[in-house]
Amino acid sequence: MTRRQTVITGACLCGAVRFEASGPPRRVTHCHCSMCRRATGAIAGTFVVFESRLVTWLGVAVQRYASSAVAWRGFCATCGSSVCFGFKPRPERAYIALGIFDDPGAYPAGFHDYPEEKLHWLCLDEHLPSVAQAKQARAEQ
Repeated sequence: MTRRQTVITGACLCGAVRFEASGPPRRVTHCHCSMCRRATGAIAGTFVVFESRLVTWLGVAVQRYASSAVAWRGFCATCGSSVCFGFKPRPERAYIALGIFDDPGAYPAGFHDYPEEKLHWLCLDEHLPSVAQAKQARAEQ
C-alpha cells in the first residue's frame, strides 16, 4: 500500500464533511454486498479501514442512517455523499469511503468482501483474496 502523506485527508462532494486520519489504514476493501451497492450507488463500495481514534471529522456532522441491526451508514446532509459506515460490533474501527479521499489512488484495495454477491458481469482482481479467506489464513497460522 502506498502512503504518500502522514495525514490522510478527504471530503464529500460539497466539502461540508471532511476528515483527517493521522495514521495508516488497516486495510482497503471492495465490498460487493447489496447494502454497500445501494448505499454508495456503485457496483461495489470501497472502504478504507482505520482505527477510529486516528480519524477526526471536520466541518458539518456526519449524518447517520441505521441500515441494519449491526451497521449504520454515514452521509453528508448537504450533498448526500456517502462518506463512511460503522459496524456496531467494532466501534474502534472507522470505514471511510475511498471515493472521498483527496488522493484515492494512493490506497489500492487489498481484499474483496462478499465476492459471492458481486454482479455477475463484474470481473474481479483474482489476485486479491476475500476478507473471509484472509481471516481463515490468519486463523490457521
